[in-house]
Amino acid sequence: MLGDTPPNRGILFVCTGNICRSPYAERRMRQLLPETGIPIASAGTGALVGSDIEAETSERLRRLGADVTGFAARAVTPRLVDEAELVLTLTRAQRGDVARLHPAAMRRIFALGDFADLCRASQTWRPIVPSRPWLPQVVAEAAAARGTIAPGDPDEVDVVDPYRGSERTHDEAYDRIEDFLSVIVAALGSVASSSRADRIG
Repeated sequence: MLGDTPPNRGILFVCTGNICRSPYAERRMRQLLPETGIPIASAGTGALVGSDIEAETSERLRRLGADVTGFAARAVTPRLVDEAELVLTLTRAQRGDVARLHPAAMRRIFALGDFADLCRASQTWRPIVPSRPWLPQVVAEAAAARGTIAPGDPDEVDVVDPYRGSERTHDEAYDRIEDFLSVIVAALGSVASSSRADRIG
């Protein structure tokens, strides 16, 4: 039933077609956070349902050593949003689209660049009680920090759509995603490490 809390909610990346930007972010995040146990998925607001990852995107992921197998584009739905602890869209407009699809989840939906800015600016990331899930706390702290920092310029936050674009457009899109993911992974990874260390200790 929509509204039930799944036992292990994760991260959902959302773009338009779900064949370029969001699968790139999904597969790179899986590669960069391999031992956290966070489910990581993607979907599209106008998905080319059933399609493979776009060829140029797939090739770039392969060159980085990321797994590109077993992918099929799918449409974002209220259920997929409900099953995610954190929803990261590739543009602010897409954030609005997803929020309208599932208004109750609005506090968990961020544009990828905005979430990276919150991670970069926040001074609240800290070790947490080992028995408490740490991803919800990171999301809650980011949501609380919204409005405490000036939003970035949309031109610096949105990730350009590389679909059918030039190599330069692909470079621009994926360089920006890499920059944003590096900040987010540092924040999530440090909290996850602290949690694991507390459990071991």
